[in-house]
Amino acid sequence: MRKIFLVLLVTFACLTNSVDAQDVWISSAGNGSEWYVVDETVEGSDTGKFRWTNADTKLVEADGSCKIVRWNFTQTSPDGGRFANWVYEIVYPDGTRYNAEVLSGTNAEKILRHCMNRLNM
Repeated sequence: MRKIFLVLLVTFACLTNSVDAQDVWISSAGNGSEWYVVDETVEGSDTGKFRWTNADTKLVEADGSCKIVRWNFTQTSPDGGRFANWVYEIVYPDGTRYNAEVLSGTNAEKILRHCMNRLNM
């Protein structure tokens, strides 16, 4: 219980200066880190044949440090439904990039769902 309280206290101290009221909590990891979507950075488009959305997230580490991570999503094919055929790229502050398919139950799916709901896509 003390550990949870300490993590919450450290997170609150970090977030007081870095998380606005519009930042939306997405998930916590087993290592004590947490992901937030910076809601005002959500952007995207749906032309009927091509859909994309991007957003900045805040990764708050267990030690209270924060970094901005960019998520870029693209639907590779409009066939298969709203959440089918999506891929993403993560861009970390140091320039490291990671690409993968959006899989059910992952942070990528949670962030994509939030973005699409925010944009009414």
